[in-house]
Amino acid sequence: MIKSTYLFLTILICLALRTTIKAQDSNDHIFPPSAAAKPYIDFDSKGFLIEGKRTFIVSAGLEYARIPHQLWHDRLLRIKRAGFNCIEIYTIWNFHEAQEGKFDFTGDRDLNLFLKQVNDLGMYAIVRVGPYYCAEWDNGGYPIWLKFKKGLSVREDNPLFEKYVDRFFDRLLPIVMNNQVNKGGPVILVQLENEHPKGWGTIMPDGYFKHLQTKALSMGLQVPYFFSGLHHASDPAGDGKLDDAARPNPWFSTEFWSVWYSQYGAKPGDDQLYDRRTWKIIANGGNGYNYYMAHGGSNFGYTNNDEDAASYDYGAAIGQTGDLRPIYYAFKRAASFARSFQDVLENSVDNNAAYRKIVLDTALRVSARKSPAGEIVFLDNTSKEATTTQLHIDDNIAGSKITILPGEIYPLVHNYQLNPQVTLKWALTRVFAIVRQDNATTIITDAEAGSVLALYFKTSDKASTENPNVKVNGDEVSIKQVMPDANKPLEYTFKAGTQTIRVLAMNRALTDKTYIETINRKNYIVTGAAYLAEASVIGSQFTADIEQPLLAHQKEQVYVYTDKTAVLLNQIPSVTVNQPKTIALSNWEFKNASEQAAINYNAGKWLPSNNPVPMGADGDVTADAWYRTTLTTPVAGKYTLQVKGGGRGQAFVDGKPAAKWKLNDGELTLDLKKGKHTLAIFAAHDGRDKLAAYLGPIDEVDSKGVFGPALIKKGGPFISELSNWYFARANKISDVKQGPPTFDTTMFKPYKINTDVFNLKEGYGWFTTTIPQEPAGTSKITLQFKSVDENATVFINGKQVFKHDGWNQPFEVNITDATALKAPIRLAVFIENYSNEGGIDQPVKINAIGDAPAVTGWKMKGGPGDALAVKGWQKFTGKVKTNAPTFYRSTFTIPQAKGKTFIWRFEPKGLGHGSVWVNGHNIGRYPEKISITSLYIPECWLKTGPNQLVIYDEDGKQPDHTLIVAEQEAGRATTQTITDIK
Repeated sequence: MIKSTYLFLTILICLALRTTIKAQDSNDHIFPPSAAAKPYIDFDSKGFLIEGKRTFIVSAGLEYARIPHQLWHDRLLRIKRAGFNCIEIYTIWNFHEAQEGKFDFTGDRDLNLFLKQVNDLGMYAIVRVGPYYCAEWDNGGYPIWLKFKKGLSVREDNPLFEKYVDRFFDRLLPIVMNNQVNKGGPVILVQLENEHPKGWGTIMPDGYFKHLQTKALSMGLQVPYFFSGLHHASDPAGDGKLDDAARPNPWFSTEFWSVWYSQYGAKPGDDQLYDRRTWKIIANGGNGYNYYMAHGGSNFGYTNNDEDAASYDYGAAIGQTGDLRPIYYAFKRAASFARSFQDVLENSVDNNAAYRKIVLDTALRVSARKSPAGEIVFLDNTSKEATTTQLHIDDNIAGSKITILPGEIYPLVHNYQLNPQVTLKWALTRVFAIVRQDNATTIITDAEAGSVLALYFKTSDKASTENPNVKVNGDEVSIKQVMPDANKPLEYTFKAGTQTIRVLAMNRALTDKTYIETINRKNYIVTGAAYLAEASVIGSQFTADIEQPLLAHQKEQVYVYTDKTAVLLNQIPSVTVNQPKTIALSNWEFKNASEQAAINYNAGKWLPSNNPVPMGADGDVTADAWYRTTLTTPVAGKYTLQVKGGGRGQAFVDGKPAAKWKLNDGELTLDLKKGKHTLAIFAAHDGRDKLAAYLGPIDEVDSKGVFGPALIKKGGPFISELSNWYFARANKISDVKQGPPTFDTTMFKPYKINTDVFNLKEGYGWFTTTIPQEPAGTSKITLQFKSVDENATVFINGKQVFKHDGWNQPFEVNITDATALKAPIRLAVFIENYSNEGGIDQPVKINAIGDAPAVTGWKMKGGPGDALAVKGWQKFTGKVKTNAPTFYRSTFTIPQAKGKTFIWRFEPKGLGHGSVWVNGHNIGRYPEKISITSLYIPECWLKTGPNQLVIYDEDGKQPDHTLIVAEQEAGRATTQTITDIK
């Protein structure tokens, strides 16, 4: 894989970034806070401090841009319930300034409201302000209008780019800065730029980085900040060596890739895999992490890039529709533990040597963290089998055995002070969480039936207990027994002075259903609930909404634990309503969406140009556009139209469909009669490239529609691909001065396009092939290079004719020598590779259309037309086959579901490419590019009674087989509880 093929799957690009972006590995530092913010957010080399308290940051990546604002609270609450204390977001530029100079921070774009909701839930925020984002988002987040600013280069010290960045930041940054934690908001960290090839952490390689820093500081940035990101990987802990004496700040991963955007839903093993990778961070000195993504969401409207369509589910812990996957509960266990022992983990040093002999089993690795607050020893079972091992511990604890699951990292807690009177001397059982409730401290453990429940305490005051399973021996207190098979928590308590220690022993099925809620500064433990939604306390009344999966809805025993007692919640049964699996769509109407191709269509208000211009030149941000012109053919026959393009196209001649083609092919053959013709071209695309790692001009990068000079010539086609390439290594760059060596197969070996011949190293080489002889009378041919990695010098028959520097940039070479064109031509390309992969990335094409007549006088207009128009609709009988862009409209009614959340999706069965609106909301593009084929309809966009569905099918396919389908696996049933907890 050659690094300049940025159109390939992002997973390959991101893997390449791990090798090309050296700054990420060499600098993971963070700029410190200002004096004003320091009391609120600070750090040292061992951990983060928020308001002076050691805080382990467990962050969830999501994008408010991918969630309707009516569902923000729901998704944020689900994240909080999983033990997260932080949210990480992008502030995507083209989401807020889609039209040049028109800023939108309202509704779904109300960043201030989103941050307020984060704050109201008691969570923090990490804000990544860009101006580049990636994120599998259209154009990487750049507004389309930037493409039409001549002289603009992105992500470089380019005054024009910086001018527009500053204008955006003038609107964006005040919102972010006013929400900094020292101003009462949730923002604790800010990231400038994103995954820049040159600068990560605190590296500022050029004036562009300095400009971003100066701008942010001048706008009031006071919390800690950094460039590009920190430790992006699917396994960011790597080999586990996270301590670094040279690093002045904590270890943190801003993108811990959990699953991937090519997946929908959970697959077996996800929870175990990412659970292990999370515990590697916790066990080896990491001070926090952010899962990208914890909730993926949807690409509504035209926001998807070319790798996605509507779904950005990501296989995440919280699904596209808000459903909870197995990985959710794995993340919750890790988060609950890390935050329970954050005063250890955020102030610790490596203590591995002290516990090297705690186990003798060679299948187990030992790591340990030591801090003034206590110690934690982690036993890492690297095998694929469960391992039962004897623990070799002093302190008069003998005969202790534990069983460690395959791949599990098992924590043992040692000498952890629970309160001034009680120290947890050893916890040999997994600790799920520690909860402090007034004068009570509750330890929630995770132990399966048949395993040993073993906890040992030391007290400074005399201890007492009424529980026979709690043994008191002077200042020693112990709980040791075989865990029984129990369907509710087992409770063990003792008192030391004024303090109560309570142990709630549960199996994993119960800890998965255990939530810790803080209401009016008091902590409550709710256990037995598949999910705890809203909860409140008024007087002595505890009210909670208990949610269960729709398909597993059954009454469960749910308890709430206060500091003194446990109370069974009284559940109010919900109304039984069955969700149908499908809802048929009928009574269809249709509307012509290709009237723009008609001969006498009035295009007077369209954007005029001599040559066609790329989509977006008129300010339109959709995935569709129309082009019109006229041409005259002297004689009837087959003609070839050549014009650069990107996406899909359909040509109409004199108002009638003529041909469909891939615009990237660059040419189209038409049968034309003699005379004047109206030519209309419909163009559409499936998302723009996200421009990962790209620096420089973007005016010609991944343009869509048709653009540049348009030529027409009788005959054709005229474009072909060069094949039979050969490669020979050169010793040094000066070899280019000698010209290409004589072709000899003993020296030159066959070469396949897009192959790295430099073995990821710097090097030089000759690439050669033969250009076949063109027909007599050919006066010009053009070589089209789409991507060469990195610098290329082109030779024709041994003579240098062209030099191009840079990768990811197309270029052309014209051959007009009459003598050369009369015979086959020897083409040679000398390539200089300076980093990583190198060679010819993409096929080289030869264009023999020569000096053909130009087609000029174009007009263009973006957009599909008015999808929500009231007029113009006709009854659809199924007999109309347009074979051209068409609107279809129908209505559907969904059953009421009091106490339940039914999840509905639109299934575009039988359709081609297009967009869908439900009640005026654009739910995204189809067809999907992942395993699920249907498009999620957010429940907040549905209503009681008729709901309107509008389809814009670019191919004119008929909607007869489309359906509204239920995703019953993601549905939820909610039961309200009201209980007196006195």
